[in-house]
Amino acid sequence: MTGTVLSTPTEAVQDFDAAKADVRRAVEQFLTEVFARAPDTEVARAARYAVLGGGHRWRALVAVAAGKIFRDDALERVLSAASGVELAHAASLVLDDLPSMDDACVRRGKPCTHRVFPAWAADMAPVFMVTLAYQISLDNPSVAAGPRVKAALALSEAGIMMIWGQVHDMRQDGDGGASEEERLLRCYRLKSAALYGAAAQMGGILTGADDAEAASLQAAGVDLGYAYQFLDDVADVVAGVAEVGKEQGMDAAKCTAVDLFGVEGARAKALEFQARSLAHLERFGPRADWLRSLVCEASWKAS
Repeated sequence: MTGTVLSTPTEAVQDFDAAKADVRRAVEQFLTEVFARAPDTEVARAARYAVLGGGHRWRALVAVAAGKIFRDDALERVLSAASGVELAHAASLVLDDLPSMDDACVRRGKPCTHRVFPAWAADMAPVFMVTLAYQISLDNPSVAAGPRVKAALALSEAGIMMIWGQVHDMRQDGDGGASEEERLLRCYRLKSAALYGAAAQMGGILTGADDAEAASLQAAGVDLGYAYQFLDDVADVVAGVAEVGKEQGMDAAKCTAVDLFGVEGARAKALEFQARSLAHLERFGPRADWLRSLVCEASWKAS
């Protein structure tokens, strides 16, 4: 697919805030229905608490926006997979917040899951959420079986990378002869950017992207994920619970983008990643303006 090369969104994107709200409502409703069908256990209730009623659903938005490049009915075709990505992301947050990890108090403006539910339920909830993510991603009758499986495999690859990235994040023990910047980027590629890349890739796969197009979308998503993670590091220093829904200073014991580049340097690096993301989308012309708008909107206030 070819078209005019764009570096920023055009006027073709109308009522963008309303469109985002539509996707967020659809994801919230879909996940609410998924949990309503699940067995009513403490584990399911802990997962429901962690997933519903919070978060900006950026990864789901990326999946739908990528799908819109190829089909106008992308929301219908991508919704279950986009909701699966949100389940996987929420599972990673529950794990991040556990006493054995960051021992956080607040997430998405409310007490962390392990501070509301029994420890055993909070420990089991991420396993339930990830399993549910694969189930709803694969159970999508609006898309043929082949693309469904391919998209689910993309999600599984990102999930494996997220765990690997969490190991790097927790150990903070270096990586051979790599520089600090190289080690940081490796960690962020695995822990954060991989899921953004998978979201964009899945959105394309489920709506007809070929392998080369899906690869471009994945690359755009990865660079967008880097941008959000660098800005999340900025938020950890300059923002509080009221602004980003979690406590300030949770990364104080870790090497972050702010440690390496300073606040303004980290912001500048985030802009570089946004520009790289937009470059990957040039081949798609105006059909990618929805996704371009998400890339351009990246900020710590929206992460």
